[in-house]
Amino acid sequence: MVNEQVDPLVEVLRPVPPLAWIPLSILWFGIGDVQNQFIIFLGIFFPVLLNTIMGVRNIEPNLVRAARCLGASEIRVLRRIVLPAALPQIITGIRVGLGVGWMALVAAELVGANSGLGFLINDARTLLRTDIVIVGMITIGVVGLLIDRTIRVSGRRLMPWSRTFSA
Repeated sequence: MVNEQVDPLVEVLRPVPPLAWIPLSILWFGIGDVQNQFIIFLGIFFPVLLNTIMGVRNIEPNLVRAARCLGASEIRVLRRIVLPAALPQIITGIRVGLGVGWMALVAAELVGANSGLGFLINDARTLLRTDIVIVGMITIGVVGLLIDRTIRVSGRRLMPWSRTFSA
């Protein structure tokens, strides 16, 4: 099974924080957008992957069997049974992943960027501008809140049947 082959690799890479990849990503990609995108990807990937796996594993097997008995193709089972049943977990993974990705981006900008909120905060620190540091931190929090609210609203629209993202 694929899970048995891939799980050890995932479980070795998953605990490594995205911040630990920053020096290597700077060596590979230099300082800039590609390096930041790589760090964001690492922050998002594992929460989404693990939540998707758990969402699919928690599907009631009788639903899949019933659909197959009624003649549903594999694609139809995937679209009509698997995806709707796993969607709450997938969106939860996206919420967690985007939160981690946002934090990782700001941290990457603190260390290896020449623009962005992290860079602004670090630059203000060197200039002893506490006011700019605090405004930067508040901005990070507000943007994080807006990202989360956007995902929650999207979740409610995609899954009106689910109580996971209800108000």
